[in-house]
Amino acid sequence: MLNSDALSQLTQLKQNIRESKDIAEGTVRGTKGRYGFVVLDDDREAFLDPDQMNRVFPGDRVEVSVTKNEKDQFEATLEKLLSSDLKEFVGSYLERGKGHFVVPDVPMLSRWIFLPPKARAKAGSGDYIRCRITRHPFEDGKSQAKVIELIGKRTDESIERSYIINKFQLRDAWSDKHNEQLESLQANPQPLDLPEKERKDFTDIPFVTIDSESTKDMDDAVFAKAQDNGWQVFVAIADPSSGVGLDSPLGRESLARGQTIYFPGNSAPMIPDSLSQNTYSLVEGEQRPALVIELNVAADGTIENYEFSAATICSKAKLSYDFVSEFLDDAKHELSEEIKQSLTALKGFADARFGYRQANALVMEERPDYEYQLNEQGKIANILRVDRNSAQKVVEESMLATNVVAGQFFANEKLTALYSTHAGFREDRLPQVTKLLAEEIGEDLGDLKDVKVYQKLISDLQADTEKSNLLSVLKRQLRPSELSFESNPHLGLGFEYYANITSPIRRFNDLYNHLVIKQYLGFGDMKPITDQQLETLKEQNSDGRYACRQLEQWLICQYMEQFIGSEYAGQISMVTSQGVGIRLDDNGVEVFVQLRDRKNKEQKVEFNPERLTLVVDGTPYVFDQPVKVKITEVDQDKRNIAGTLVD
Repeated sequence: MLNSDALSQLTQLKQNIRESKDIAEGTVRGTKGRYGFVVLDDDREAFLDPDQMNRVFPGDRVEVSVTKNEKDQFEATLEKLLSSDLKEFVGSYLERGKGHFVVPDVPMLSRWIFLPPKARAKAGSGDYIRCRITRHPFEDGKSQAKVIELIGKRTDESIERSYIINKFQLRDAWSDKHNEQLESLQANPQPLDLPEKERKDFTDIPFVTIDSESTKDMDDAVFAKAQDNGWQVFVAIADPSSGVGLDSPLGRESLARGQTIYFPGNSAPMIPDSLSQNTYSLVEGEQRPALVIELNVAADGTIENYEFSAATICSKAKLSYDFVSEFLDDAKHELSEEIKQSLTALKGFADARFGYRQANALVMEERPDYEYQLNEQGKIANILRVDRNSAQKVVEESMLATNVVAGQFFANEKLTALYSTHAGFREDRLPQVTKLLAEEIGEDLGDLKDVKVYQKLISDLQADTEKSNLLSVLKRQLRPSELSFESNPHLGLGFEYYANITSPIRRFNDLYNHLVIKQYLGFGDMKPITDQQLETLKEQNSDGRYACRQLEQWLICQYMEQFIGSEYAGQISMVTSQGVGIRLDDNGVEVFVQLRDRKNKEQKVEFNPERLTLVVDGTPYVFDQPVKVKITEVDQDKRNIAGTLVD
């Protein structure tokens, strides 16, 4: 046994050894291989060999000792696990001999996790499962998990939707408290309306809804009439805020869900279907509470003034985009005279607003939409290309104008609303963008974060056909739009202020902004959400969009497997150092073509990361370039579609 002096000396020796090491903290970053990295808090990045990587999960916070190898590169040795965020995850059940594992569906985690006999919950090989980590691998590299839910078998109907719902932990059920409030609202849809504040009666205005034929959650209706020098336009927005307060069960649930997620074939609604599709939907022939925005618009598209009203309306007709578009194009449909005049006036208003935006804001390039037709098993049976028609443009201009005046109103009155903002180019890409513009344009453009400077830049590039490729490159350097309490511009649309209020039965921020307006009008009080709640809302919205994209890509891969060997026309939509992504014209499917041949040492490959151009053996590849591609492979596990170019 060591005496006290020896123990003290040993402790001191360990301390000295530790002090001689380069100790740092950081976050583990996985790769597609068995190795990984630690992104250190001091911005260094240290390599983790496969043995070290086997002891941690991507995202773990760790303490490491850092050394340099013979190539002067940083390498890390694990010292301590500080924290691990990986608690629950989804994956597929795998049997290998006598071993039972889960293959985790976790980004950059490429190894299996052992499932002990008592942790398998009667799941079988190939089943989709939800698991919880029961043993972290830090000590010996051996991790274990437990099945906590059997999501389903691969052959189950709509299993893809169930899996994605579980993967992103999206909310897809209603509690007893939600159902109690739901029943109450169906009996009394407007309990938050104050007796002393009477809504305006706009039931005589011949509003109509214009949506897809199948739409049930109709949240906007429009009416317009021509004047001597412009138009008077009324936009009525469904008003669930008359019954759903922020502090109610459904209000809190709306914040937690963030938005309705429109999966192919169905949706995960923000509020129950019976409210969004009936009680508050602007159903033809039914009186409904609404927030009405009256716009007075000049002949050149300038919005001269506007007014908000809490009102009651009654939609006079449920019209489809195709029906209205046919009427606007040839005016032969049988409609009441007042609706005909309104639709004609709306078309004139929309054309004027489009021209105004071309001159004073930004009009983005039109891209077709794609409709997924599903079979009884929830698989894609067909993909239809849907080009935008004149009716959709009428609705788009009406909604854009409404959200613009909402943003102006909030900013002028200094109200705590949720603005939709867009800051333009990513901060880390600004030097690259500035250099590229200096080479191409050769003049000082000014502050690219200024809405007028940005608007002029994009408009000038749109008008210059020789620089269309440059415009596509710049779009790839942009930040996403985001919600903010700050009244910052929306550079992507070219507006000084922008705040969504046109879809309160589909988006929480619209519902929230309705409550802000209603409070200003004297229709009740509300407590603003906190900064932390806003951050959670943004994360939830991002997860919802990402979940929808993943489900679409999964179904698309299943659908495209039957077309291996088929050839399609498309355009280059992505350029990397390895190859190009191609968006197919017929169905919008993305296909990747590998152009770099690592085995061919004679191949000459030049990739310009600033201009996002690729030259292979003298052949250039740039954004928007028309090409023809042959489908060669569909990887169902990685959900990728590969092809080769056809000369």
